[in-house]
Amino acid sequence: MPKLSRPVPQPSKIGWLETTKQMWKLYIALLGFGGTLLCFLGAGFILLFWETNLFSPLLIGGTCLGGGTFVWLLNALRCPSCQARLVWTMISSRSHMSWLVDLANLVTCPSCQVALTQRPSARWRAIS
Repeated sequence: MPKLSRPVPQPSKIGWLETTKQMWKLYIALLGFGGTLLCFLGAGFILLFWETNLFSPLLIGGTCLGGGTFVWLLNALRCPSCQARLVWTMISSRSHMSWLVDLANLVTCPSCQVALTQRPSARWRAIS
């Protein structure tokens, strides 16, 4: 009869944000920044081609949407273990060219170095 032991945690094959179910927050932030870009583009086209009074509301709305999205993202993405603000940690420790890519591909928390693991599918496994 084989001896039973506890399963050994395996490193997660999916990203840290996906494992902690926080990737949706990054997608919402990207939508907010996309809306900001649309407001600014709309304001530019209105300024160049039409003479309406929509330039200022679009410019102010885009600025508020972009700033609000950024502040929300700074506070929304947190480590479940140490509650560190992941976006602020990444921005302050990485290049401006790579912080977003590094954030999406996190394997461990940049503050407390907690690595998430994915448990094997079987609760117990036999040792031969």
